[in-house]
Amino acid sequence: MKKIIIIVLLLWGTVAEAQIKSATLTASGLTCSMCSKSIYKSLIKVTSVAQVDANVEKSSFAITFKEGVRVSFDDIKKAVQDAGFSVASLQALVAFHNEQITNDTHAVIDGTTFHFINVTPQTLNGEKTVTVVDKNFLPAKDYKKYSTYTKMKCFATGMKEDCCPKNTGSSNRVYHVTI
Repeated sequence: MKKIIIIVLLLWGTVAEAQIKSATLTASGLTCSMCSKSIYKSLIKVTSVAQVDANVEKSSFAITFKEGVRVSFDDIKKAVQDAGFSVASLQALVAFHNEQITNDTHAVIDGTTFHFINVTPQTLNGEKTVTVVDKNFLPAKDYKKYSTYTKMKCFATGMKEDCCPKNTGSSNRVYHVTI
């Protein structure tokens, strides 16, 4: 019985470390506090969202995610778009556990496939902030800049392609990020 409890605790601890904890989103097109409130109301309805704190002056939103619930950045983006606005930037705080990355590395974190763009070879441990560099998560000129760092087809589509390693998460969605 003690062995089973120890194994369960070890597995639970490992799963808890690889998690998307929170995000900071900047929206574009806001002109007043009512705009901010509209985005807030839309974001708080996303199933993975536990809390949203709005900063009207910076047009930004601090989002805390529910523990153990899979996070979809597309759901966050859709919520902002449903409120009538667009995402100008999205950074996420992710807990890593000995994740070896280089440019064009794919990694599965909390069931989500990340493709690292414009990074130096390194091992990620602990909480690190990643910036989503996919189309519609940053201005077009910045997206174009990041496209020069990879030739992989998945960057243009946001979906797994022949260029992606097999066994990279349960979804076909690939989020392109940088540190």
